[in-house]
Amino acid sequence: MLRKCWRSSIRRSPSPSMTRWPMAPNSGNSKQEGAAMPRPRLGIGELGTITYTQLGHRKVRARGRFRDAAGRTRQAEATGTSQAGARRALEALVRERTGDIGQDVTGATRVEQLAAEWLRELEHSKLRARTVDEYRALVDGAVIPALGGLALREVTVGRVQRFLSTLAETTPAKARNTKVVLSEMFALAVRHDALQHNPVAGTRLPHVDRKPPKALSPDEYRALRTGVAAWASKPADTGRPRTPDLVDVLDVLAGTGLRIGELCALRWADVDLEGERPTLTVSGTVTQVKGKGLIRQPVPKTDASHRTVMLPRFVVTVLLRRSVAVPEGDDSGLVFPSSALTLRSPHNLRRQLRDARGERFEWVTPHTLRRSAATAIDRAMGTDAAAAQLGHASPSVTGLHYVERAAMAPDLTAVLEGFAGATENENVG
Repeated sequence: MLRKCWRSSIRRSPSPSMTRWPMAPNSGNSKQEGAAMPRPRLGIGELGTITYTQLGHRKVRARGRFRDAAGRTRQAEATGTSQAGARRALEALVRERTGDIGQDVTGATRVEQLAAEWLRELEHSKLRARTVDEYRALVDGAVIPALGGLALREVTVGRVQRFLSTLAETTPAKARNTKVVLSEMFALAVRHDALQHNPVAGTRLPHVDRKPPKALSPDEYRALRTGVAAWASKPADTGRPRTPDLVDVLDVLAGTGLRIGELCALRWADVDLEGERPTLTVSGTVTQVKGKGLIRQPVPKTDASHRTVMLPRFVVTVLLRRSVAVPEGDDSGLVFPSSALTLRSPHNLRRQLRDARGERFEWVTPHTLRRSAATAIDRAMGTDAAAAQLGHASPSVTGLHYVERAAMAPDLTAVLEGFAGATENENVG
């Protein structure tokens, strides 16, 4: 009998190679005053308590329960060389079986999972591919490193505020765009009832003084144009020959207010030089898309950007000259193709203009020409006309970011002369 009990105790003793460590006490087995406490229900895709078993040298098994996309509780297990490795393998397996977070977002969902779901929705939205790429870059480069491992219930207003304030210290523009991304991400969580309030809504970015818009005067533009023409006429010291048509680029940008991507996408089919009032229609833009390279996007930056503008005489002259000098074999249909007769890169065109502008005009960019056109139109016809020319949906955007305000007040002496009579009568009396 003693031998039998001794053998029984041996069977109950765990082997060193089968040691088990629970990750946390099982609240379902705890008792209070003799009554079993109910185990909290797992969220969809949520993994419960993980138990680890040492199977051998450098081999650990992680096992836990999770709820699948249909709401059923299932058991899953995975192995790794360490507890951390086994846990990661188990979490990956659960994500695979539940379709990452499936159709549900809960308070236990991690920020990185929410971001993945949000980006998937964007891919099926009407947003431009370039915009989705920019949002993805902000998620990968800023959001995930700082907040990605947090559960949604752990994200507070204060935590988001500290993150955005730190980011704004070095890159204010990136902080503004990241706040937009976070706000949209957590709006998705609110729509799924994972959160009651959007934690981004209560944050504020530090105030940053904006530089006022700066535009070229007509005299400054002519000086810039002369300098660029002189630069283009000289042979390059090294590398590729200098771009010969930069002056044409300047003239069309200044005479229309086009964005540089819109100019690179301009086709002869968009230009009407035979009408009573020559026009061009902005029907697309050139952009760089990850995985696809340089593409002509068949829609401009915004809906308001799709517009037809009338052309001043000097721009008509430039386009007529270019229309009769299209290189042989050029089937691109583009007004400003690259030297290889393909889409022209806005990035390369900006670099060429930087090389040609000279020290006096180091502050000038292609967007400066857009602001110069807006400023000239605003002073002659008003901000509404300038917004229509530039393709802005709101004139307030044009007035705030594109129109250079004159330091000198307009001549209103004729209006103020109305006070002269009263002064003269007092002197006579």
